[in-house]
Amino acid sequence: MTIHQAGPLLTDAPVGRHFAQLHANAGGLTEAVSVFLEAGLRRGQCVVLIATRVHADLLVTRLERARLHPAALRASGQLLLLDPDAMLAKFMREGMPHWSEFRIALSEIVERAAGVGSQTRIYSELTSVLWHQGRPTAAIRLEEFWNALARLSSFSLYCSYLLDPHCEHSYAGPVEEIGRTHTDILGTVEDERFGVALDVASREVFGIAVSQMIGYASTVHEGERRFPSGLRTMLWVRRYLPSSGAAVLERAHRYFQQRSP
Repeated sequence: MTIHQAGPLLTDAPVGRHFAQLHANAGGLTEAVSVFLEAGLRRGQCVVLIATRVHADLLVTRLERARLHPAALRASGQLLLLDPDAMLAKFMREGMPHWSEFRIALSEIVERAAGVGSQTRIYSELTSVLWHQGRPTAAIRLEEFWNALARLSSFSLYCSYLLDPHCEHSYAGPVEEIGRTHTDILGTVEDERFGVALDVASREVFGIAVSQMIGYASTVHEGERRFPSGLRTMLWVRRYLPSSGAAVLERAHRYFQQRSP
């Protein structure tokens, strides 16, 4: 999904959509989540915010500046603020989420939200917390649990991962599984620009753009197809060009940084 398509999804958040976004910095994350929260609250929907204390405080401040009166919204039940560590403690067992405990804990929250707003939208950092704890397998299992819960209840879900999708160390975990377990992966302007930088670099090294090589090969995994072009290309290069691809990535990073505003 391109950046032009991401805006309507953040504001409309249709029931049944489970989308994610990889953010390189906290500022961009706060901006995107604020759009998601404000749109839901202004439409009379119930918003469930599962975020770390620092980020939740930033988001509440944004709501105050937008004159949405978060204290009153919390008192009415239209805005629910939940701590991710406290939530994880309810259903994590031996380092992995357990379905029965997860279903009980989250179903209660979704049912409470359904009794207040015209629709329920959820922003969650649960999987991001697990990913940064070095437990990507648990994070992906949790995404699958969210999908199972969505078949039982009505809500839209926005998950975020605070990691730089243009840095190779971010791909130590199974990033393609994030694509598989979501209906949409939201892109950013930076993602589009990095895709252009990758094509420029690959033409210099191979004489052909990597995006064209992917088209010829038709070897993009199912989960990767949902990623913006730059991230999709990055995954493909790391998998199929592990040695010569390093030179492409190095050049692409240099071009990307040189042209950053």
